[in-house]
Amino acid sequence: FVKASIYTTDGTTSYDNGTVFIWGAQVEVGSYATSYIPNFGTLLGVTRNQDIFTRDGIGSLINSTEGVLFLDMAALTDDNARRTVSLSDGSNSNRVILRYDDSSNRVQGFIKVGGATNGNIINDSYTITNFLKIAYKWKAGDFALWINGTEVGTSADATSFGTGVLTELQFNQGDGTGDEYLGKVKQLQVYDTALTDEQ
Repeated sequence: FVKASIYTTDGTTSYDNGTVFIWGAQVEVGSYATSYIPNFGTLLGVTRNQDIFTRDGIGSLINSTEGVLFLDMAALTDDNARRTVSLSDGSNSNRVILRYDDSSNRVQGFIKVGGATNGNIINDSYTITNFLKIAYKWKAGDFALWINGTEVGTSADATSFGTGVLTELQFNQGDGTGDEYLGKVKQLQVYDTALTDEQ
């Protein structure tokens, strides 16, 4: 049980008269605040809905032919469930994928161009429930996966996307359904050029 107190600006905690109305307050134990859970009078047993992020109109910010998808992320559990973040054209045929794959502690990055997989790089050496800084670079002939500042794999596959193909960022497999990313994300960046190793 947690005791919560309400203080006035002068520090007084009790009055003989008066009423205080509070709407939208949330008390919780933890090192940081979480999103608001509207329970509308229910005392216990309310579960937080999944936070949902969407952003439209970002096609001009994504360079389809080359780039880097960077995430500082952690899975909630290592239960062999796919947790995917994608850049896509709204389908599964053309997409950049960075995900925790369906094998214990597996990090995977790849692209699909016209349904064909290229630049597929996998690493099983990190604990995915810890926050990992992961960067996946794509460019024809120059694919790489970096985890916590270390290059863990490369591919020289020769195929990449044409101009203007990628238009959407999603926390799923790229078509709006399946392999939803259920986890924590501290940072997400999309670079419009394939960064050098030094960068």
